[in-house]
Amino acid sequence: MRTHLLAPLLLQAHSLVVARLPPTPQRRLTKRHSSASLESLKVVGGETGKNLVLPRGDALDGTITKLAVPAVLNFLILPLVGTVDTLWVGKLGDPTALAALGAANQVFSSIFFVVSFVPSVVTPLVAAAHASGDETLVRKRVRDALWISTCIGATASLLLFANPKRALGLALPATAASEVWSQATKYLTIRAGALVPAMVAFVGFAAFRGRLDVQTPLRITLFSQMMNVVLDPILIFGAGLGVGGAALATAAAEVTSALTYTLLLLKRGTLQLAANPLKALKPPPLGSLLPLLTGGAGVLARSVALNIAFLSVTRATQAIDPAGNAAAAHTIAMQVWQLGGVVLFALSSVAAVLVPAAMNAPKEEGGGVSRAKGVADRMLGWGLCAGVALAILQLAALPLLNVFSPVASIREAARAPAAIGAALQLLNGVTFVAEGIMQGHQAFFPLARNAAVAAGGLVLSLRTFGGTLSGVWCSFAVFNAIRFAGAFRHHLVTGPLGSRARAEAAHH
Repeated sequence: MRTHLLAPLLLQAHSLVVARLPPTPQRRLTKRHSSASLESLKVVGGETGKNLVLPRGDALDGTITKLAVPAVLNFLILPLVGTVDTLWVGKLGDPTALAALGAANQVFSSIFFVVSFVPSVVTPLVAAAHASGDETLVRKRVRDALWISTCIGATASLLLFANPKRALGLALPATAASEVWSQATKYLTIRAGALVPAMVAFVGFAAFRGRLDVQTPLRITLFSQMMNVVLDPILIFGAGLGVGGAALATAAAEVTSALTYTLLLLKRGTLQLAANPLKALKPPPLGSLLPLLTGGAGVLARSVALNIAFLSVTRATQAIDPAGNAAAAHTIAMQVWQLGGVVLFALSSVAAVLVPAAMNAPKEEGGGVSRAKGVADRMLGWGLCAGVALAILQLAALPLLNVFSPVASIREAARAPAAIGAALQLLNGVTFVAEGIMQGHQAFFPLARNAAVAAGGLVLSLRTFGGTLSGVWCSFAVFNAIRFAGAFRHHLVTGPLGSRARAEAAHH
C-alpha cells in the first residue's frame, strides 16, 4: 500500500489502532493480551495526582513511549520506502515521470481508502470479542471482513483496470502532457491488479491490531517493503520499465503482505478454511455484516471528504505547469513533509488507545472521565512538543531536497512548499492528536463532518491561491486549521470529556 502521498493512508490508519474496550466494569483482561498492553492499562488507570499537559518523564510518559515507538516504526517504513521509490524515479531525470508517479499514486491511494472502509472498523470489533474471550466471534469478524473486502476490492479492481484514464481524470487535468498521462496510466493499471491483495493485507493488519499484537504487523510490513526496495532499481532500470517498474515492485510487496497475513491468520486459528470451498463464496448473513457496515459508514464518509481534499491538491499542482515541473516539485515536498508527519500520526494512534483505556479503567484504580481528560491533555502536550521539534528538523533538512532530483529547477521549486510544510507541523502536532482522541471515542461521524468542512475550505482556498505551489501549500494551512478547530471543539465542549458532558454528569 506504499505511496508517496501517504496522508490519506495515515489519516485513516488511526482507526486501525482504536481498541474500544467494553464499558462494563466486570471486563477482565486475560493473559492473551501482551504484557505491554496490560502495563499500559495499569498505568493509565492507576496513576493519580496532577496531570500536567507537557511531558515530564513520569509513568504515563513511559507508557506513551512504549506504545509510540512501534507505531512510529510501522508508519515510518511506508513513507521511507515511498521516498526510495521517489528517489529512483527521480533518477530517470524526467519530470513527467515524477508527475505521473504523483498523480497515479494519489488516485490509487484515494480509491483504495474509499473502498477499504470495512477493515477500518475490524480492530475495535475484534478487540471487544478478544477481550471477552469469544474466539469464535473473533474468527467470525475476520471472516466477514475478508469476504466483504474481497468482493468490494475485486469490483473496484475490474473497474479501475477497465478504464484507468477516467480514474486519472480525478487528479490529472486534460492539459497535462501526454507523456504524463501515458506513464500514469501504465502505473495505475498495474496497481489495479493488486487491489484485492492490498485489501486482504489491510484486514490482516486490523485483525492483529485487534488482538493487541503490534509486533507481527511491523515484521510483515518490514519484510514486504524491503522486497519493494530491492525490486525498485531492478525493475525501473534493469528491466527498463521506468514508472511501470515502480508499480510492479509495489504490487509484489502487496501480494507478499497479503499472503503472509493469510498464512499467519490460518496458523494461529483466527481464520479457518471451510471444509467445502464453495461455502467461502456464500455471503454471510446480513445481520452478521451490520456491525461492520454501520461502523464503516462513518469511516467511508470521512475517507471521501479527505480524498476529495487531496485529489484537489494533486489536480491543482498538475494544472500549474502542464510540463510537470511544479507537480514533480510538489511530489518531493510532500514526501519530505510526510516523513516528519509519521511521528504525529503515531502519537495520534496512541491517543486513540490510551484515552478510552483510561475512561474504562476501574474507578478504584483511578479510571474515569477525570483521568481520561488528564491523559488526553498530556497527549496534546506531546503533540505540541513533537510538532515544534519536527518543524525545526524539517527546516534544517531543506538542503536534502537536492538528492531527490538532478533537475535544478525542480529542486528550487520544492524549497518554498517544503518550508511551508515545516511550519505546518506546528499545527499538525496538536491537530492529529486531537483527532486521535476523537477516534478513541469512536466519534467517526463528527470526524467525517470536520473533514467535510475542512475539505470545502481547502477547495475554496485553492480556487483563490492555487495558481502557485506556495498558494497550494498555504491552502493546506486552511485545511488543517479547520480540522484543528473541529477536533478541539469536540475535546473541550461537545465530546465525552468536554464541558457539556461534565456539566451533565455533575447535574445528575
